Amino acid sequence: MKIRTADLKVDLPKIKQIAEAAFSTTPDASLTEWFSFAEMEKEVEQGRGLCLIAADESKRDLGIIYAQQESPINAKESAEKWVVIMAAVTAEASGKGVGTQLLAGLETILRHKNIKKLFVFTNEDDERVIGFYKKNGYQDAGWIKDYQYGKGNTAVFLLKHLETN
Repeated sequence: MKIRTADLKVDLPKIKQIAEAAFSTTPDASLTEWFSFAEMEKEVEQGRGLCLIAADESKRDLGIIYAQQESPINAKESAEKWVVIMAAVTAEASGKGVGTQLLAGLETILRHKNIKKLFVFTNEDDERVIGFYKKNGYQDAGWIKDYQYGKGNTAVFLLKHLETN
C-alpha cells in the first residue's frame, strides 16, 4: 500500500466519492452538514491543511484522511496543534489497516512540520471511531455537551502528543 499527498486538482472527485460512501451509513451521513470540500481546498492551498490518499498496488484508492491546523487565531498554540477532520476508507478496505496507515502517515508528516499535538473529535456514541483512535495511541482529552448536531449529542475529544523524546 502506498500513502501519498492528494493533488486536489486531480483527486478531489475520488476523495468525495470515498468520503460520501464511507459516511453514507453513519449518523454523520450528510457531509454537507459538517464538511466543506471547498474549505478543505482553501486550507490545503494555504498550507494549513493536508489530505492523504491510500492506494493499493493496482493504484486503486482505498481511503483518505484530512487534517488541518487549528484556528490560526490562536497564534503559536494553533500552529502547533492540528485536528483530524475526516478519515474514510472504502467498504472493501475497512478493517484491513488502511486507516491506521493513513493516520501514521499523517502523523509522520506533521512531526516533520514540528506539529506538537493532533486531536480528533467524534460523537460520544461512536465507539468504533473512538476505539480506532485509542488503539492508535490517542487519549481522552475531554468532551463538550451538545457540541454537534444540537442538543443531546456530546462530542468526545481525543489527543495525541506527536513530540518525539
